Amino acid sequence: MTAPAVTYLRADGPGGAWTEAAGPALRAGTSVVLYASAGSWSVPDGPGRRALLGREYERYRAAGHRPAARARFAASRRLVKHAAAAVLDVPADDLELARSPAGRPYLRGCDRLGLSLSHTGDLLVLALSLHGAIGADAEALGRSGCRALLAQRACTSFELADLRALPAPERGDAMLRLWTLKEAYTKALGVGTALPFHTFGFRVEGTAAVLHDDNGEPVRPGEWTFTTHRLGTGHVVSTASARPPGP
Repeated sequence: MTAPAVTYLRADGPGGAWTEAAGPALRAGTSVVLYASAGSWSVPDGPGRRALLGREYERYRAAGHRPAARARFAASRRLVKHAAAAVLDVPADDLELARSPAGRPYLRGCDRLGLSLSHTGDLLVLALSLHGAIGADAEALGRSGCRALLAQRACTSFELADLRALPAPERGDAMLRLWTLKEAYTKALGVGTALPFHTFGFRVEGTAAVLHDDNGEPVRPGEWTFTTHRLGTGHVVSTASARPPGP
């Protein structure tokens, strides 16, 4: 099992080396995952925040009285705009983020750039691809073990067997890898919870993963690539990216 090429770049704020590295990596055929602290992309409240959010301002307001959630929402949109601007060589203010009817984010007029957002705590993750749909999901490692009820609801029988075969201290992080892979795949498909997690599964080797059906048989190996990666921040990030069609 060979891990497909994914470039991970720390992107704490506008500017910096990541802006020079992201575009060439994408054009070379790899996916790019940017990760950053939400605080490094903070947006002061006021007219500037409303202009940044555009048509998403109402979604921002719907966060209600949760200041951290609202601040993170605005920060993630700022990250998307600056990342896309660096890749597409256009002004960030000219870009507008929207959502498809299925809830997948996209940039108006920039359909060729696939993107996926995820966050956990103060961590923002943005996955980018110029070669088709992409999904990403992040979780903090070291959470409270392999929760049996969650595993029973979210895993196939072969995944449960793989988890039970692991030493008990390793099961929690292994479960998080599976969970983030499933989240990433359904995000890339744009189906959300319409595809029950127990109906498909993954086998992981290193940083690569293979999609299986609920009987443990590999499916769609030529159509998708999957990765799962431990960040130095103490998080796991998984991606699902559609492979470009062959010649």
